Amino acid sequence: MKKSLFIIVILLIASCGKELDLNPTTSVEADQAKKSVDLLMTGAYALIGSGPGTTGPNIMEGGLYSTDLLLNADLLASEDYVNWRGTFDQYKEVSNKLMATTNSTTTRMWIKGYAAINQANIILNDLTNLSAADQTYYKAQAQFIRGIIHFELLRFWMEPSTGLGIPIVTEATESFGDIKYPARNTIAECYTSIINDLTEAKGALGDDNGVYANEYTVSAFLARVYLHKGDYANALAEADNVIGSGKYSLAGSVEMAFNTSSSSESIFEIQQNTQNNAGTSNDGLTTFYSCDKATPGSAGRGDIQIDQKFMDLYEVDDKRLTLLIYTGDCNKGSTTSAKWHDPYVNIPVIRLSEMYLIRAEANVRLSSTVGDDPLNDVNAIRSKAGASAYGAVTLDDILLERELELAFEGQRIHDFKRTGKVITYNSNPLDYTAPQFILPIPQSELNTNKNIQQNTYYK
Repeated sequence: MKKSLFIIVILLIASCGKELDLNPTTSVEADQAKKSVDLLMTGAYALIGSGPGTTGPNIMEGGLYSTDLLLNADLLASEDYVNWRGTFDQYKEVSNKLMATTNSTTTRMWIKGYAAINQANIILNDLTNLSAADQTYYKAQAQFIRGIIHFELLRFWMEPSTGLGIPIVTEATESFGDIKYPARNTIAECYTSIINDLTEAKGALGDDNGVYANEYTVSAFLARVYLHKGDYANALAEADNVIGSGKYSLAGSVEMAFNTSSSSESIFEIQQNTQNNAGTSNDGLTTFYSCDKATPGSAGRGDIQIDQKFMDLYEVDDKRLTLLIYTGDCNKGSTTSAKWHDPYVNIPVIRLSEMYLIRAEANVRLSSTVGDDPLNDVNAIRSKAGASAYGAVTLDDILLERELELAFEGQRIHDFKRTGKVITYNSNPLDYTAPQFILPIPQSELNTNKNIQQNTYYK
């Protein structure tokens, strides 16, 4: 029977895990069991952001937070925002909203996402020999990874018109005998599973786990999940919890939040260094955004050209315009983002600035002032950027501030979808709830899994 690439890759990941698997025996010492599970955990975190490769034997490298979750989100919302100037057709298709079901970047997101979920499930199967405290800790870390990746996939593939989400996978695939062919869960079921995973993880993690998630990392993702779901009360509570913890602080200036591995406002980031990074030639955010001969490791491709209409949304003295957007000296001469300038430093995935904006939006929607007045929260972000302070703030002001502050961080398309954003593009209204902004289920998955249903636009 023909196996899809998805299944083959899952089994490759599972086989790597099996080498580290310690089945329950009285002869295995607890410290060795802990080392084994810790290696599996390192592998799970590596899966959500690592080195280059889009096709063939290297397909499991790269993708997710190191490239595709952010880049494809930007390209899906490219109108009046960015222009794709590169030669890779898979990204051109995303930008033009003409994705084939065989598109390699969207297929990679799906495959690698479920590989990371499967790795988390393998960890959850391998906890027997650990101490009670270690079982609690590693279970929570695995639930965190499973929860956030289910959420990221859901945002790209869910189809509100049919109520279909993505398959929620909670059992490990470690051999061909374990293979299942899951149907898509409903959107409501997906949210329930994601929130359950993250809520349980949050309650079991302390406030400092090194580079791994802590309780406030999980709380920040819960704030993002609840906001996207439209549960503003819970989004408010989680964002306020992160801000009120005092563990993080807004960076002293806009450039200090990026191209560094020690930003005070970074809540969760993908680890990068000179030996293990998302790429400096044909993959990784730096490759596609950077257009500077001084970029470490590579001059960058300059494939992303920022649209003048988007730059015009900033005040002329706003440092997010003057310091984080520049015209490079690569062969394309692109005006691009300086947020992704150094391939050897960590990639921030979620920052404290976002928590201030979530709290502000939720408070405005709920007519409340939990934690602080929305005006103060928005002005805190604008002050960091050297932008003028607002005297009063509306929901539209806050949504615009999200566009300006979180630009090129993969949030724009998701904000446009959840708010039903309509813009005028080429003199025509463009509604971001339209089906062409939803990704196709990969053909490799459809070929094998007869229980899965394609999104309507691609049938």
